[in-house]
Amino acid sequence: MWKVLIADDEPKIRQGLKNTLNDFSLPLHVCAEAKNGLDALEKAQEYRPDILLLDICMPRLNGIAFLEELQKLDLECKTIIISGFNEFSYAKEAMKLGVCAYLLKPIAEEELENTLAEVVKTLEQTRKNRKFMEKMQEQFKQSRQYLREKFFHDWLQGNLTEHEWKEQAEFLEMGIPQELFLTVILIKFSYEKERERHKQTVEFIMEEELKSAGNAWVFVSTCQEGVGLSGEYPKDIEAFQRRITERIEKETGGKCWIFTEICRREKVPSVYAEIHERGRKAMECKPVVQEARNYIYANYGKRDLDLTEVADAIGLNPSYLSRVMKQELGISFKDFLTMLRINHAIRLMRNPQLSLNQIAEQVGYSNQHYFSAAFKNCQGISPSEFRKTLVQE
Repeated sequence: MWKVLIADDEPKIRQGLKNTLNDFSLPLHVCAEAKNGLDALEKAQEYRPDILLLDICMPRLNGIAFLEELQKLDLECKTIIISGFNEFSYAKEAMKLGVCAYLLKPIAEEELENTLAEVVKTLEQTRKNRKFMEKMQEQFKQSRQYLREKFFHDWLQGNLTEHEWKEQAEFLEMGIPQELFLTVILIKFSYEKERERHKQTVEFIMEEELKSAGNAWVFVSTCQEGVGLSGEYPKDIEAFQRRITERIEKETGGKCWIFTEICRREKVPSVYAEIHERGRKAMECKPVVQEARNYIYANYGKRDLDLTEVADAIGLNPSYLSRVMKQELGISFKDFLTMLRINHAIRLMRNPQLSLNQIAEQVGYSNQHYFSAAFKNCQGISPSEFRKTLVQE
């Protein structure tokens, strides 16, 4: 049933219209009546009618003024003017304000019924169109989610050319910046059946933690692996890693490994592959290697940090530690330490108050020369060139 509001200052006319509408074989229901313009405005806001039968000449707020106020309420309401004025100026003004019909008193029942029948037909078509559009939007939303997942998968696997990447990212409205904070999370479960049921949990935690720092995109291929990309990174990355690890392990009951790195957009596939390989080996590595990693994470800013200090700290022979780290992580102690230092240096470069020499000192290099050589070896460009790209962006 379509709701109808009758607005007329004469009670007899209101009642007559109500009785007439009840006689029509149309799906109409009079939801309310109004005796003046202000009353009609209040009733329209309260009942939100589908059809409004309105007298153009009413006390307190005339029909034209009422229509102007009605537009402000943003109601989807079809208005039919009923008037004793046979003046073109009134009809013209009313039509400008969205009136769909202008009937003169006394109204012929057949004319009123035909007009209402057309309005009902329009409303029904509008409803069908809206439902169709809602269905299409939902289907597109689902399709876009699938396409985004496929886009991430192809990107991470290095299956997209530069042109394909730009074309798909633009179509999917991704807005991905040039510099990215890449997060890869790997989870190991005790029982195979636990994997899939925790997929949404992992996705939710990753999105919540990454989006707290800014815009982010999360791709969880399976519950065992989640990949996050964001244009901004947390101020305290170590705290971020600790927090997200603790949350995932608590919620899923699995063992979590998290890896983060800052890289250029075009480097994402290769960096992801390196991280994935390190992660796979880390999941299988011995406890002593985990201890060594933790000590390096906590002390990589020290200039004199070396293999011997790390080995002594965890009670191992330096030669054995070097060999087992290479075997388990697929990367040497020196390369592992360099990677951590350069990643931290990139974060510090966003602070314009710090010079490159100060940054070099903070990440454990005795002078800028050694720092520049290590940075170029990792990133392919010098620290000063890299910083210029940050400024340009």
